[in-house]
Amino acid sequence: MNKKLSKIVLANDASTLSNLGFEKSPDTAIFAKNIANWFTGDRPSKFHSYSDPKAESESTLAQTMTKAGHTWTVGYDIPEDVDAIFLHDASFWDKLTDLLAAGVNIYLAAETEDEDYASGYDFNWFLWEVGFQFKEGYNGISGNQPINSDHPIFAGVKSLYQRNGSSIVDFQSDEQANQILVKSSEGEGLYAILDLSNATTHVRISRIVSDGSVKSTEADEYIAIVNEGLVDLDISGWKIHSKNRDKEFSFPTGTVLKKGAECQVYTNEVHPDSGGFCFGSKSSIWNNKVDEGRLYDTQGNLMSSYAYTEQSQKLSDLTKSLGLDNLILEAEPVAIKAQKALGGEVTFEEALDQAYYSFVGFAGEEKEGSLTEVIAANAAAVSVPYEAYFNGDHEPSSYHYMQKPTTKITLCTQQTPMLPTEGESIEANWIFMLQIPELNTVHWAIIDRSGEEEVYNYGRKLS
Repeated sequence: MNKKLSKIVLANDASTLSNLGFEKSPDTAIFAKNIANWFTGDRPSKFHSYSDPKAESESTLAQTMTKAGHTWTVGYDIPEDVDAIFLHDASFWDKLTDLLAAGVNIYLAAETEDEDYASGYDFNWFLWEVGFQFKEGYNGISGNQPINSDHPIFAGVKSLYQRNGSSIVDFQSDEQANQILVKSSEGEGLYAILDLSNATTHVRISRIVSDGSVKSTEADEYIAIVNEGLVDLDISGWKIHSKNRDKEFSFPTGTVLKKGAECQVYTNEVHPDSGGFCFGSKSSIWNNKVDEGRLYDTQGNLMSSYAYTEQSQKLSDLTKSLGLDNLILEAEPVAIKAQKALGGEVTFEEALDQAYYSFVGFAGEEKEGSLTEVIAANAAAVSVPYEAYFNGDHEPSSYHYMQKPTTKITLCTQQTPMLPTEGESIEANWIFMLQIPELNTVHWAIIDRSGEEEVYNYGRKLS
């Protein structure tokens, strides 16, 4: 693929490239030219400042860029052939996704003009897509700040000015495209980059539908592959292997799985709306009882595997019917049957649904140690997206974790190793345990079987 991939420079304060920033730090001009070179290489390029033309008509930044041989335009109308855009107006956040998709580079800085509201926080509606966010409020860091990064945008730069800012958080630390380059002495993120040319491959098998409705051949079985990375991915030559029946499928040349998209490979049906791929097998590919699908790249590296049993498939069908596509549910058939026999007005399916929405904070009562409370108390440490969004409401953060494929909910039985610490009984309640590896905590949702008591959840930190 020859698609141009965007780069982003993220600054915690718009003052750095303001006229005042140029006045306070002699290295600002070097920084500005370094950014231009990193964005487009050492060639004359077209840059645009998304701001009021009157306010920036005498800008030192504009003069620096034009003297370096670049074209510099200003205004709220963006030229179609622009190479990069510089902005600090958070009202423009909803246009940034389209610019990123078009290969436009972006210098994005948090505004500090409004003393009552750190408007850079509004950029988070865009930044969460690429694993970054601005913290709520200002960081109180002012003056010339030392630069201790060897990244090319800081070549020859010893210090840069700021007069307060909104600190940067990278909450997707396993993504190679993201990098915080400069932090304050207190650990606050001041400057960061996104380089989509270094994007990590995040592709996985999301599900296998192993029991088709077509008799004998089960031609409508399929395996689904999803691209959860930041960029479109060429998977030409990648292979899918079914362990039990030792069947293999290879993606044809020119297969591109777009960012956020899913494709499906059927046993012997062609569905253009999901990619049009199939094994072309006259017999079933996937064993209904137990099997494993594996995905390999062109070098033979195992990129993803998906093992299942007949029961896990049934539970997966259940969670998907509730709209919980990525959730791992553990519940033995005998346990479900035994607990249904205890009676009550709340069914197993209803209890699971209530447990999920209790954990994310959308339903019921939150007691000490609830998931949303833990996230709120440790937001900086766990680097959650949308930290303290909506005036301290952490529901979007908990929802983020509940969507991760490593999150697991277990129906509690008397044999469950970690049972609630407040003495709730299984005879009177449906109890679901939540485990999120990234948070190192365990939580329990308590659903009264009679339906008379309000749902609640709480938890504790693991050792």
